[in-house]
Amino acid sequence: MRSDYTTFRQQEQLFVREAPFVHLYSSPIEDGVLVENDEDRKVVMNMLALVSKELNLDVLAYAIMNNHIHLILKGDAIQGQAFFENLKKRLARFLRAKGKARFLAKFCCGTTQIQSLKQLRNEIAYVIRNPFVVVSDVNLFSYPWCSGYLYFNRMLPVLQGILGPKLSYRERRKITHTSDGIIPASLTVADGMVLPQSFVNYELVETLFGDARQFLFWVLKNVEAQVEVALSCGELPNMSDDELFLTVCTLSRDNYGKDSARELTDLEKKELAVTLHNRYHASNAQIARLLGLQPSVVNTLYPLGA
Repeated sequence: MRSDYTTFRQQEQLFVREAPFVHLYSSPIEDGVLVENDEDRKVVMNMLALVSKELNLDVLAYAIMNNHIHLILKGDAIQGQAFFENLKKRLARFLRAKGKARFLAKFCCGTTQIQSLKQLRNEIAYVIRNPFVVVSDVNLFSYPWCSGYLYFNRMLPVLQGILGPKLSYRERRKITHTSDGIIPASLTVADGMVLPQSFVNYELVETLFGDARQFLFWVLKNVEAQVEVALSCGELPNMSDDELFLTVCTLSRDNYGKDSARELTDLEKKELAVTLHNRYHASNAQIARLLGLQPSVVNTLYPLGA
């Protein structure tokens, strides 16, 4: 793990040298799930590792969700599309075996070319947060199906695996879902899963953030950026009450000179409700809870969200 401090200017210079970067995301499958359990997630993880080595493209961040995935790659949009198509091809046999061949046509890729260090940080933070904001019992710094636990983790060297080529032929076939069972020499495996630290370039991410404190800020505190990235991916922001509470406090101070929603007039609360609904896509129930409005009042404003 990198421990040397880098200035923002050095990080910008590193971004320029290492660019391009791209955010890949698949459209959520609304009428079903791609992966149902941890064994399914292992398959997707293993395919990510194999494709990254086959195409020689660094993965910087990933999130494997039940009905879609997010990836940050070191490469351009064309390379990103090639990565996704290779991944889809590898997953096709698995999905057919699971009786989910119908989802292949819906497993489509979107790309966002990353233009600046600030945007790269925002996009990485969004990917890492994805499981955390969707599933209530996820700790984004220990969840194996998202790369959040890799960065600035002093325990990472303890998580050791076996080099893939040293596994038995049967074990390698199970991991690769191919007849040749070839696993690149640099990949390590534990419990049937390629360990992410053997294919995710987490050290580059650490340097681009500078230190753990900066990393935590971008992942946990930069709410406005998370909303912007979600909308650019065609997704709706999914924010917790705690995150929206801090946003409400900020908006109350900036717009009305008051420290909390409790001090707002009913008219000001209704005005703020419009902002929470339109900009942050808060639910009616969240708006009522955070602003101290009667649910019936909010439902009158937004009857479709009732």
